[in-house]
Amino acid sequence: MADVAAYMSVGAVLPDGGLNPFDYGSRLTAENGPTSVLKTPKGNAHKSCPDSRYFQEKCAHGNWRWCGGPCGKWSCEPCRDDRVKTELVPEISRAMSQAWAIGKTLKHVTLTGDADDIVTKASPEGAEAMRVKLQHFVQAQRRKGRTFEYLRVGETHKSGRVHLHLLVLMPYVSQREMEDMWGARVWVSAVGLRCPECFPGRSATPKEKRRSTIVPPPGKGSCPNCGYKVDWAIGSGNVQAVAEIAALEMSKYLTKEASIGGIKKKMNRSRGWAKLFQMKPDKMPAYCDECGDEHAFGFVGPSDRLNADYPGLPAAAGAQVAYYPRSGGPCQCWVRGDGESRWVASLSPRASSGLIDLVLPEIDYGLQPHAHRK
Repeated sequence: MADVAAYMSVGAVLPDGGLNPFDYGSRLTAENGPTSVLKTPKGNAHKSCPDSRYFQEKCAHGNWRWCGGPCGKWSCEPCRDDRVKTELVPEISRAMSQAWAIGKTLKHVTLTGDADDIVTKASPEGAEAMRVKLQHFVQAQRRKGRTFEYLRVGETHKSGRVHLHLLVLMPYVSQREMEDMWGARVWVSAVGLRCPECFPGRSATPKEKRRSTIVPPPGKGSCPNCGYKVDWAIGSGNVQAVAEIAALEMSKYLTKEASIGGIKKKMNRSRGWAKLFQMKPDKMPAYCDECGDEHAFGFVGPSDRLNADYPGLPAAAGAQVAYYPRSGGPCQCWVRGDGESRWVASLSPRASSGLIDLVLPEIDYGLQPHAHRK
């Protein structure tokens, strides 16, 4: 969820009660440039994730080392903060840039359903019905010649009914037409900032709130009501701030669903959105010049279980110690920047049983620094 204290520290203009991050406005607080409204995690997700996982990296020489990785769950605070910053924010920034380039604005669309409609049921049947209905709705938009690319997140209401939140790259379509095409209540609003000068209170009508919402270009870029102007130049950081606000809003729903074990597939994208904007991690194995092959990575297990069974594993993974089997020797695959690597002569004849070295951490397994300089 949005960290109100973090927003306050950067001079953010908070909405009433701090409930809707989409409405946060941001003012520059540093003389030399903008300040990010995202809370920076301490360290990184790999080190601070409480539910991290272990992997074994193996080279072609038959040597190995242990690596830790984050769980990547939205219910995990360090992983959530890391994924918002490294995945969602760049993705939404790309979408906003594309919207600007083609003369459209990024919209936040909420799709609901009637209480007795199967699409609102938190069940496999309801999920399939919602998927089909959304597919038909999107196809209907595109048959009218409209761009409609989206990032979708589901949310379970406290009543148990499910509705959808979408960030959509689309032209202007009236809310009434959207509701006629969807067949139920729809909310549509342009992604933007609350005007810090004239935004009304929570009791104001939606029309009054829209009049005091600053929509980035190709929207007006200033407050329609009082004329308050925002600098949308590339170096101003305000477009980035809007992307961060939108990412935090979507992560709020993802965190909620992860914590209650609700919707199975919590986030989805249209093909066009994924192709244009999604920040996909590089899944290609890294080629190693030293062994002339790609290193293999194998999942070992979750940290809570392995740390109990193999007390030496956290220290070995943290120090990036490398191991060689009894019949082998050190190689140069994991030479550090100072030209040295730290090796252990394993008790195991092969990598597959390498955990045996980590059962009794108090035993000296022959940790010796070996210099490997060409």
